[in-house]
Formats: sequence, structure tokens, C-alpha cells
Amino acid sequence: MKNRKTIVALFLVVSALVMSVGYAALTDTLDINGTADVSVAAAEKAFDEKVYFSVATANETGNTASVNGDNPDKASFTINTLAEKDDVATFTFTIVNTSDLDATITPSLHATAGNTLPDYFDVTSDWNGQAREIAAGGSDTYTVTVKLLKTPTETISGSFHIETKAVANETNP
Repeated sequence: MKNRKTIVALFLVVSALVMSVGYAALTDTLDINGTADVSVAAAEKAFDEKVYFSVATANETGNTASVNGDNPDKASFTINTLAEKDDVATFTFTIVNTSDLDATITPSLHATAGNTLPDYFDVTSDWNGQAREIAAGGSDTYTVTVKLLKTPTETISGSFHIETKAVANETNP
């Protein structure tokens, strides 16, 4: 009987050992380690690509407006209809914000090199040089008006540059 008890005890110990080894063989611990570095320059570039001109429209027949297909941060317009004092040409540009952050847009409108007789043109916008906020996923329009101040007696040309600066608002999560 002592032999039998020893065999049963040995069997139980071996069974427990086999079950422990089997459990350990079927159990595994997985560790995931990682790091994240966020570059401010990369974030700014990604934001810049999500705030852009989407549409440019000449409001009078004979004039043209367009968005640069390779760089939608740039839009242009050409006037062919001004002939007499007080003639006006208007252009509407749509600015979209497809980012997940609100953006403050600050426009800058000025004549550029190559502008002959700049006293012939009055260039204004409906934003009057003021910044505007465009909500995440939203859009706004920016209208430029060019008025001929006096009737030309010779060929004149004007070259204008509109630059908008978009800044992400930090208050939007």
C-alpha cells in the first residue's frame, strides 16, 4: 500500500509539472515598445497643405482668375476690361481649411515689381487687411476689387500680389 501511495503521489506531482509546463508553453507575454517624435516643421507643412485656395472666379466677362494647380497656395487674376476712369474688375477667391484645426488667415495685398503707373489702380479687398478665422473643415471667400482711377492715355499695366498667411489656432484640440 505504501508503494501505491508513493505511485499516486508521484503521479500527481508529475501531472502538476506537466500541466505547468504545458500552460507555460501555451502562454506568452507580448511587450510593445515605441517612441513618437513630432516635428513642428512636419506639422506646419501638413497644415499648410490643408489650407489653400480652391476656387478663383473673375466676376466680369473678359477677365480671368485661376488657382495654381501645382501650388494651390497661389492664385492669380488678369484684367482685360478696364478702359475708363472708375471701371471696376472684381475677383472672388475661396479659401478652404481641410485641417482639423481652426486657422487664422491674414491677407496681404500689394502691387509688385513691373507695375507701371501704379497711381492708375486702386486695389482693395473685402477683408480690408483684417485677419479672419476659418473653422476646421470650413471655407471663406476673399474678394479683390481693382478700380481704374483715371482714363489712360497710354498703355498701362498693373501687377498685384495677394499673399495669405494661415496660422493654426492652438485653442482647438
